[in-house]
Amino acid sequence: MVGTTVVGSYPRIGERPEEQSLRRAIARLDKGEIDAAQLRTVEREVVKAVLREQNEAGIDAVTDGQISWYDSQSHIARKLTSIEIGGLVRYFDTNTYYRQPIVRGAVAWKEPILGDEWKFAQANSKAPVKAILTGPLTLASLADDKHYRSKKALALDLATALGEEVSSLVRGGAAQIQLDEPILTRHPEDLAIAIEGLERIRSRKGSARLAFFTYFGDVTPIYEDLLESPADTIGLDLVQGAATWDAIAKYGSEKPLVLGLIDARNTKKEVPGEVAKKVLELRDLVDLKTTDLSPSNGLEFLPRERAREKLGILSAAARQVGVAA
Repeated sequence: MVGTTVVGSYPRIGERPEEQSLRRAIARLDKGEIDAAQLRTVEREVVKAVLREQNEAGIDAVTDGQISWYDSQSHIARKLTSIEIGGLVRYFDTNTYYRQPIVRGAVAWKEPILGDEWKFAQANSKAPVKAILTGPLTLASLADDKHYRSKKALALDLATALGEEVSSLVRGGAAQIQLDEPILTRHPEDLAIAIEGLERIRSRKGSARLAFFTYFGDVTPIYEDLLESPADTIGLDLVQGAATWDAIAKYGSEKPLVLGLIDARNTKKEVPGEVAKKVLELRDLVDLKTTDLSPSNGLEFLPRERAREKLGILSAAARQVGVAA
């Protein structure tokens, strides 16, 4: 049977009255009725609910849903040296925005970024919790660089800083680290920079497993090179990046893969049997025992109720693979 995992983000707010708590808390913070510590208490209750939904769906490796993250760029960059956070910029082709990091000087790690969040999530989850980091190439590509004037130089210093963060997470008990590099679906020519950065991070991971994820498109031109990268697992978006399927079918993979076959940006519900059939097409090309099934990217773009349904579809498809394999 294939395993199941999620990519990272999850809807913070749902249709049920109790799922509106974070929205109400943010409104109260804006009015000065509560402080940041009280908002954090509400965020953590939402994290518990998100973890419970993943656990009840039977997901094998979960995340905290990135509930406390404003976005995938500023949440990481704001705690690094020489970076300030600027205005809003559209995030890829989504209807969401990120606060753009502005690099003013040499970047370095100065303190733990995700440690407390990860420890809280793991303490409230029956399943292992992955620590998620935005990759150095994506951070460098989406930042406003006023210092280095070189994407590679900035990305490599970011990689060194993120390596320190990985080391801190591992010391705190994290056994699974996920590095997200969605920018590679737009700029596959930058793979060499991504791999050089990944090498720096790998050297700090100890015995933890390091997953390397791409999404928002295909990686067909670089698929074979991705398999040679210094990651333990490769995660692929096979919905927006459906073209990558042909590369998997042609070359297979000796390295464990995460197959992003559940559409995380469309409310249409997949049929578990059809998803399972698709996975089984690869039984002679990849080791299904080390393969995971996942959404194509974070589930935050869906309504909360539909995200829960997608988790159920994910688990049902994995079970059907197990029966047929």
